[in-house]
Amino acid sequence: MNIHEKLEAFWSGEKPDRIPYTIYQNEWRHTKDDPDWQPLFQAGLGITWHVPSVRMIRQNVEFKREAYTENGRKFTRSTLATPVGEIHTISEDGWTQKYWLETQADYQVMTYIAKNTQYEPAYEAFLAKQEEIKPYGIPLIAAGRTPFQTLLVDYVGLENFAYHLYDFETEVAELYDALLAGFRRQVELIAEGPGRFVSVLENFTAETMGPARFAQYHVPVYKELFPILQQSGKVVGTHYDGKLASCKELIAQAPIDLIESLTPPPEGDLTLDQCRAIWHDKLFWVNISVSNYELPPAELKELVARLAKQAAPDGRRLAFEVSEQYPHNWKQSMPVVLEALNEIEL
Repeated sequence: MNIHEKLEAFWSGEKPDRIPYTIYQNEWRHTKDDPDWQPLFQAGLGITWHVPSVRMIRQNVEFKREAYTENGRKFTRSTLATPVGEIHTISEDGWTQKYWLETQADYQVMTYIAKNTQYEPAYEAFLAKQEEIKPYGIPLIAAGRTPFQTLLVDYVGLENFAYHLYDFETEVAELYDALLAGFRRQVELIAEGPGRFVSVLENFTAETMGPARFAQYHVPVYKELFPILQQSGKVVGTHYDGKLASCKELIAQAPIDLIESLTPPPEGDLTLDQCRAIWHDKLFWVNISVSNYELPPAELKELVARLAKQAAPDGRRLAFEVSEQYPHNWKQSMPVVLEALNEIEL
């Protein structure tokens, strides 16, 4: 099987000839011109690309971006200007230094933006990218985040969001409702479009949320909207890359097909056999912690075999990936992972 056939079998809950192994395009891109990637692709590695099949159009909103240097550091200031005011964010090397929302007035601006955002199909662009990235690239339908995760991860940040939930309760609720309406429309369009796997890039870790709010803000969205995608033949995966134990029963009940970037301890707090015991039929796309790539080859191979046995005793419902940080010694370590997977009898 090639990487496309392996992943199709994985997504369908069937047994591939070998457990698939992939790397995010966002990680591979740093060294993409290095010819040493080619032997890895030929040995079975694939590249996953997050490709939207829906286009966002903001009405009466002007986007501005400005690069500047301060104390020898390079920053980017991005601004959204509207008839009701403007908001901005500041980043350094892709990492947020100032989030969009800090005041009640900021929430009013972002709510205006959410209410004045329309969505339309971008199916042709998706299909064009699908052809462009062959033979080793696999397009994942980029669905963004659900509304509460959008607020937490993209708009406010963890520390301030804890305060905003109390101080700006009305404003948070209004923006949440506006974002949910937009997310519903995106799901409808994704369901009608091309592609097989829908990536909901939640970046969820349970200790930032707790089971009460997860049950209030996440599970209802999943139960309402994920079946729409599933009924159209899509496989729906949520990017859960952190600690999950406190919400494990709720996750078990949610209509999530696949948990992606699932990370065992020490970053995560559930071993893969614990995950399989509670999430019997869910698919696992497992991130191998970057520190493990520093292990001696024999130990790394033994680790991969052990993880595979824990998560997929029958050889089904499991893939591995590099999704959080690619190992600096990838030329030496990633071939070891591929060798280990090729030696596992399915």
